[in-house]
Amino acid sequence: MRWLLLLHIAAMLCWCGVLIYLPALISGIAAQRINLQGEQDHLPRMIFNLILTPMALVAIISGTLIFTIKQIITFWLVIKLTLVVGLVICHTFNGWLILKMEKGAGKRLNVLCFLCGIASLILITSIISLVLAKPRLGVIL
Repeated sequence: MRWLLLLHIAAMLCWCGVLIYLPALISGIAAQRINLQGEQDHLPRMIFNLILTPMALVAIISGTLIFTIKQIITFWLVIKLTLVVGLVICHTFNGWLILKMEKGAGKRLNVLCFLCGIASLILITSIISLVLAKPRLGVIL
């Protein structure tokens, strides 16, 4: 069981780290006025497909296995899963931002990338706070 928890934490670290990094990368590439021909314009899509999405799947599957095996159904878990849905929405929004960047439609792309990054940070901080406060929440709830 400990290896599953370790896998979940490692996958969450990777997923969350890339969720914070990717909007900045998209914004940086979109802000360049020159037309990029080479590896740099494919980098966000490659990171999304080869790192972000697999880590999200590993984190979600391992997290689901943890609370299924331990048979944990509590109020704080429902709140945590709701926040994870927010991360999934940010994940999907990053994919949409990559499509917008590739089309060259980047008038408001920097603002959207900033909002996506801030939303990801808020959700990640909320999840960490909730998980760390779990023992105290058991008394309150």
